[in-house]
Amino acid sequence: MFIKKVTNNKNGISYLTYRLVKSQRIDGIPKHINILELGSLSDIPIEQHKPLADRIEQLMLEDTLLFYNQDLFIEEWAHFFYRKLVKNCFNKSTTASKNVDNKHVGDLFADDFEHVQPLDNVQQVKLDTFESISSHEIGGEWLCTQAIKELGLDAYLMDQLGWNFNETSVGMLGLLGRLLYPDSEKKTAEWLNENSAAMELYCPESGTVDRNRLMQCAKKTYQDKDKIENHLSGKIESIFKIENKLILYDLTNTHFEGVMKKCPKAKYGRNKQKRSDCRQITLGLLADQDGFVKHSRYYAGNISEPTTFMDVLSELEPCKNGIERPVIVMDAGIATEDNLKMGLSKEVDYLCVSRSGHKDLLEKVNKENLVCFVNKRGEEVKTQFFHQEIEYIVGQEKFTRQETIMYVETPAKEAKERGMFGKKQQGFETGLGLIKKSVNKPQKSKKNKSVERIWERIGRLKEKYRGVGQAFAIDVVLDKQQGHVTDLVWQFIENNSIEPQLGTYFVRTSIKAQDEALLWKVYRTVGEIESIFRALKSDLNWRPSFHQKELNIESHLNMAVLAYFIVSFIRFRLKQNNINHCWTEIVRIMNTQKCNLNSIMNKKGEKILLKTCTRPQMKANEIYQAMKYKPMPFHRKITTLNVG
Repeated sequence: MFIKKVTNNKNGISYLTYRLVKSQRIDGIPKHINILELGSLSDIPIEQHKPLADRIEQLMLEDTLLFYNQDLFIEEWAHFFYRKLVKNCFNKSTTASKNVDNKHVGDLFADDFEHVQPLDNVQQVKLDTFESISSHEIGGEWLCTQAIKELGLDAYLMDQLGWNFNETSVGMLGLLGRLLYPDSEKKTAEWLNENSAAMELYCPESGTVDRNRLMQCAKKTYQDKDKIENHLSGKIESIFKIENKLILYDLTNTHFEGVMKKCPKAKYGRNKQKRSDCRQITLGLLADQDGFVKHSRYYAGNISEPTTFMDVLSELEPCKNGIERPVIVMDAGIATEDNLKMGLSKEVDYLCVSRSGHKDLLEKVNKENLVCFVNKRGEEVKTQFFHQEIEYIVGQEKFTRQETIMYVETPAKEAKERGMFGKKQQGFETGLGLIKKSVNKPQKSKKNKSVERIWERIGRLKEKYRGVGQAFAIDVVLDKQQGHVTDLVWQFIENNSIEPQLGTYFVRTSIKAQDEALLWKVYRTVGEIESIFRALKSDLNWRPSFHQKELNIESHLNMAVLAYFIVSFIRFRLKQNNINHCWTEIVRIMNTQKCNLNSIMNKKGEKILLKTCTRPQMKANEIYQAMKYKPMPFHRKITTLNVG
């Protein structure tokens, strides 16, 4: 075998490619038989072409090297082209068995994975030539592929959005990569080419992917983001027969590790991971009460949460689906008075944590007659209803609506806030100690010991540990003759005004509420959107982002949001069957199912290639049964590699 240079002409432009060929006499005439298209070989020096061809031939003939001194560079490329050759053999056999043209090799939407069989299934083989060539993960890929097909995503891209075969193949491979190996496009491409058997399910004509092709399809997906989200959301609603009476809304952010000069939305802002040193971008999500994403949008990293509410109301319209007055559930950061009244003017009710401390209502709370009920954790929750009128404007007319305010005490929140209060108290006292130490230290300049200077430092300390300073009585000892502070004295007030409020908050809503337990349960659905953010950041590796341009950033992040549609769909059905694994655990279980490629020589000197899929283990099989999916993408594929 040798590598042959071929000159091609396209649109009047000449370019060179290379082929792996072998010489063979046919009817006494020597001819070149094409074995494999190698492409441009731009990364391989021409003097390495002969060793490369020899090594590929050795792999085909199963020759064992007596002395292994092969260049690792050549070895890597030889195995790459050998895998491509093997894949072509299976593709050709598949094409022949299905009687279709090459454009439909590895058809994306074929539900039947036919066995690729040689003409004679009974052959004499040489057992000592048996070799296990490769083993790739296929369980997670097969689970996600069946979910994608059930949601009709791949068919929607081709039939409704006009994507071609290759674009859809690469797009679905990128989505599988985000689901099962969330990383950069470069790492995802390496995983798809080397570790995963995803190419058995979605195979582009080239048989491989690279980071550029993945990024191009991610950008194309982002251009059709709203259409794809509406399709997936509608499909999930129809499958599970969901009625969206509640809409959840919240914001989160992801930070960057670069200067981000090419991204106008990358701004410094309040970072929930305490990475105030990094620029960030903000994601706003609309979801339903079951945790299914309805709509997503990206904002600048420094945007104020309340200012996004106008966009939410405009994007809420397609999510209503015939609901007369949807209820939007949100946290206190978004629920300003203006936003709540704006929602009422648009016929949207609200349910949120009150931003106000309601000191007037705290005095009316009757601790002895609180309504008590038990939450999911078996903890006692205590509540009390209050009512007031809220006034809002529609056009030129003023309207009033009764608002329900519910006082809530929960032991879990109290324990959490008491722990936070304890840490703040400790930090505050440490800061006071440092100020006292500096006051007692002799200094040439008395300016740093002035009363104004000391109270300024105490004020900054109160700002840093906000909410704790009220629990301390602080006094400074002043030397009236010299006019500077000589000592600092403080005392923690046992019966302070802060601690009795720990673990308490107020929930306010414009809907008519009569059952305290039901209203509190409805409000707690806001935890569903928090679980979405946890899955995005933990399971789907949403942060940090290493892209630089705004389009690349949002396209990359959008793939994670689309991946979450698949994650939430699978996990929701599994929960209905009492399987409550997190996504990372589901991927670990499914990765126990492998796709193996084996070879053996027969008596004719032909190499028989056998591609088999292992049977799912017990836990993986339980997941397949719960999803009502096929447990095996295929059982066995057999083809012959003619090495003569």
